[in-house]
Amino acid sequence: MKLKNWRFSQLNKINAQKIAYENKIPFFLAMMLDVRNIVDNIKIQELLSDQIEISDPFSFIDMKKAVDRIKLAIDNFGKICVYGDYDADGVTSTALLYLYLENCGANVTYYIPDRNSEGYGLNISAIDKLNNENVSLIVTVDNGISAFNEVEYANSLGIDTIITDHHQPPERLPEAVAVVDPHRTDCMSAFKNLAGVGVVFKLICALEGNDVDIDFILENYADLILIGTIGDVVPLTGENRFLIKKGLEYLKNTNNLGIKEILKMAKLEDKPIDSINVAFSIVPRINASGRLSFSNKLVELLTSENYEEIQAIASQVENDNIKRKEIENNILVQAEELLKNEPNRIYQRVLIVEGKDWHPGVIGIVASRLLEKYGKPVIVISIMGDRARGSCRGIEGFSIYDAIRACSVYLIRFGGHPLAAGFELNYDDLNRFKDDINSFARNLGEMPYLNLDIDCKLNPDVLSIDLINQLEPLQPFGKDNQEFVFGLCKMTICGIQFVGSEKNHLRLTLMRNNCRVSAMKFFTTEKEFSYELNNVVDLAVKISKSEYKGQENLNLIIEDIKFSCVDNEVLLNENRIYEAIKRKEFVDLGILKKHIPNRNDFSLLYKFLKAKNSLSIDISVLYYKVKSFNISFCKLLVMLDAMSDCKLISVKINGDIYSIDINKVDNKVNLKSSEVMKFLMKKDDRQ
Repeated sequence: MKLKNWRFSQLNKINAQKIAYENKIPFFLAMMLDVRNIVDNIKIQELLSDQIEISDPFSFIDMKKAVDRIKLAIDNFGKICVYGDYDADGVTSTALLYLYLENCGANVTYYIPDRNSEGYGLNISAIDKLNNENVSLIVTVDNGISAFNEVEYANSLGIDTIITDHHQPPERLPEAVAVVDPHRTDCMSAFKNLAGVGVVFKLICALEGNDVDIDFILENYADLILIGTIGDVVPLTGENRFLIKKGLEYLKNTNNLGIKEILKMAKLEDKPIDSINVAFSIVPRINASGRLSFSNKLVELLTSENYEEIQAIASQVENDNIKRKEIENNILVQAEELLKNEPNRIYQRVLIVEGKDWHPGVIGIVASRLLEKYGKPVIVISIMGDRARGSCRGIEGFSIYDAIRACSVYLIRFGGHPLAAGFELNYDDLNRFKDDINSFARNLGEMPYLNLDIDCKLNPDVLSIDLINQLEPLQPFGKDNQEFVFGLCKMTICGIQFVGSEKNHLRLTLMRNNCRVSAMKFFTTEKEFSYELNNVVDLAVKISKSEYKGQENLNLIIEDIKFSCVDNEVLLNENRIYEAIKRKEFVDLGILKKHIPNRNDFSLLYKFLKAKNSLSIDISVLYYKVKSFNISFCKLLVMLDAMSDCKLISVKINGDIYSIDINKVDNKVNLKSSEVMKFLMKKDDRQ
């Protein structure tokens, strides 16, 4: 569990009282609105309402052109191809429009490009295939906004194209019959943050005409719209919020046989389903097959009425999800081995790992896992012959997209946004690219921390089912409306239990002022948990409820834990200094002097470690245990580094977990001979 900077939101209780009074809502709910800065009464009523007015689909520029051309194709039985994408949004967008057009009696087919051989979006070879199948109209969903050359080629073959997309458009648009995208600067649509499947929903509303029955459309298709919208991680506000609410309502009794099978695989068929279930149990299964080039079958799963066929595809989807996890874990092991052999990579501002023939559909997930573990932007690169493909993950305050764009001279293609991006380049340019990415980061100044935002502190004695019920009007949770995280401070650990078949989940019992609570931390083993009974800690938790045998139970899920008397921001600042030392960069001498260990510091730490002989411990917990020696966090890291370099100890680092063993030493050791101490002692070079 990587050290994070805890940020508590500011609460204005007077303003919360005003919100509660004016909107006739419970005070706790009003407090949560205030800390999220939702203070306008009109926005509050919109947020709390189950109803919202769906804006006119014809407010989209080119919508009428798109409707007229599609209706012409339907009337003349011209062959239409819905051209989609291989992720959850693209697959559900394809299934949605295909099903609707099929129900309209259209001559319709669909096409999903192969992720590995064709890549994202329209491509020439796909257009040739569709031409051979006598397709006269291509309708793109969730892609196409930058397909200038491909649309021009389709035009040359006599194939018309309609673009429906939700990505940011370039300055020049493709020469298509219609380009429907809410982000066009000349588009007058009221709500801009639709997913690709949301734009398709708007297209269907427009095809239905002035007498559109939105409830009827949602009754038939809201489950697909739900999965695609959550899968694309668009803001769950405005019309998206309405679509998600309706989708969750209809998902419980879906008539889509493919979705029923997915719910069964995810063990959700008889359980309450919320947006979090969809995000973490349904979407990954669809994305897994897309990552492994199985997306055409996914559309078949979501559109077929042949139960035997659906079962066979669903079984393959589940196998793909298992296979995806295996591939992901294998790449992660190789990446960690690379970091073990070349530990200096860990201290770079942007963590970069690369390997031969790593599956390009999975490296983005690996990048996310490494970011969570090391707390910094990550780039994972797959080397395939003379080319290399990268997937990047950024953190708040550092745009990974801006970073790769600054190095675009090396890139064949790239795209993305501040928190996630991808690229391709020639292998010969890889080392220069890696150097320049970190130079870009260095020129920006200090790198940001990995933050944990906490909405407010709670006393444990106020925790109740009623508290959770008060928050229900704010669901569904997702982007721009995250689950609430609460701080439980100065809690004494009075019970530690590892549960599960593999003992890889942790249940803590905690107490404050005679109030006892239980909290779970999933995927945490005994080796990874360094706290002890009677430690006084702060916890960041999410709260929820579950039902068992008719009884509602309160659940506390631990997001993070730290000693109450330790300020993580101080530790993160000092870790920043240590990493600069490891990179052999200039550090202000006045700052540095505070962190240069002396003989007595080494003696105290070594005696402490020798008494333990061997230990596996979270580095922040070790700091807490030795802070009485007047040792700073940076100094502690320097001393462990020096003692390891001089073979006094052996250290294995796994994220923030340090496994330390005392070595048998026959000769006297000069710790000043270690690399880190030699660098620190070169004072003249830094003055």
